[in-house]
Amino acid sequence: MKENKSKSRPLLVYILWILLGLQSISGLAGGIIMLLDPTGRSLRLPAIFLMGTPFDDFLVPGVFLVLFLGFLPLLSLLGLMGLRWQWISVLNIYPYMHWGWTLSLYTAIALILWMDIQVFYIGYWDEIQTYNALTGVLILIFTLLPRVVEHYRQENRSFA
Repeated sequence: MKENKSKSRPLLVYILWILLGLQSISGLAGGIIMLLDPTGRSLRLPAIFLMGTPFDDFLVPGVFLVLFLGFLPLLSLLGLMGLRWQWISVLNIYPYMHWGWTLSLYTAIALILWMDIQVFYIGYWDEIQTYNALTGVLILIFTLLPRVVEHYRQENRSFA
């Protein structure tokens, strides 16, 4: 008899999905706006934020946001929800874990580092930084919770 995966899926997994989904939306939205307007005016980002950074405008930070804080959590979410892509396993440094789980870990690390670097270069200036840092920490915590780890362990599950 085949196990009903939705009944066996811990609630913690759904919370991780929500966190990754919100991060993906946030990263894609902010990044795309920066790509469309590298001056930062449409996001009310003063040019003074770029002083002391290696950037002349917000184009490179926008690319980073889209790729690492938009698409990365989206790929992770899709993988955790059951997307089957074998090619993406080359990015998985934990072969005993599902690649979506590993990308979730990467997302948390990227978001925490992004916020650390941002605060280092421009200082603390808005509550959104607290929200983003907290999101990174929560993604990290939920990714590493034992029930989530066990759910995505490769040897115990086949992902449909």
